[in-house]
Amino acid sequence: MSKGRRHKGHEGGHENAERWLLTYADLITLLMVFFVVLYSMSSADSTKWKQISAALQQAFNVDVLQGQSATSIDSSAAAPAPPIDNLINDSEVPQVTRLQNKIQAVLDGASQAPDVTVGVDREGVVIRLSGSYLFDSGRAELKPNSLAVLDAVAAEIRPLANDVRVDGHTDSTPIDSPRYPTNWELSTARALAVTRYFNESDGIRADRLMAAGFGEFRPLVPNDTREHRAQNRRVEIHLLSSVRSEAAPIPATPQPQATSEQIQP
Repeated sequence: MSKGRRHKGHEGGHENAERWLLTYADLITLLMVFFVVLYSMSSADSTKWKQISAALQQAFNVDVLQGQSATSIDSSAAAPAPPIDNLINDSEVPQVTRLQNKIQAVLDGASQAPDVTVGVDREGVVIRLSGSYLFDSGRAELKPNSLAVLDAVAAEIRPLANDVRVDGHTDSTPIDSPRYPTNWELSTARALAVTRYFNESDGIRADRLMAAGFGEFRPLVPNDTREHRAQNRRVEIHLLSSVRSEAAPIPATPQPQATSEQIQP
């Protein structure tokens, strides 16, 4: 009996001694799964990588090094501004340029319009008017002597079907008044003043008009001198190209076809 009991106890001890193998096997399996997951997460999609690299190179003029974790940035030269015909349809360039020249000629003939420039940017024709020509300091009411220039601009853009966006900009001088707590409110109020004048006095349809205020955050030049601050105080009237206008949301109900002229191919 004693031998049988000793033998039985020996077998039980042997079984207990081997139970650690089950725990060890489970641990090894979990570690293997863990490293497989890490590997799958670290595997880069070459197609997506190429797309990201191309986007970075185009936007920031950087060379993305394949297989490395850093980028090489060429700080010696900034990326040149893309030509107009890469941003506006090729067939649109003559129409946009012609409209630019026409508006410039009208403004040159307008009375007392020394601070008005006409150019072309990535969105279409842009008419830039000095803030001090349109408004008194810290105010958003249009000066009476500036209305003739706005009327001249409106006469040229009213027959068109393109959208018009009016942007207000200020310099970096802080403003703190009950009506305009920051330059955002002031620049927005000035843009709205021009927008409402175009609609209420010059008859430009309201569904073509939009207004935006950027405060001091999009300066043309550094706000380091009085002359530079005067340049940054401005209102910009953007006559958007047909490419930009066609990107607007589709109306919920069908609209009749416009009979007015539009800058388009």
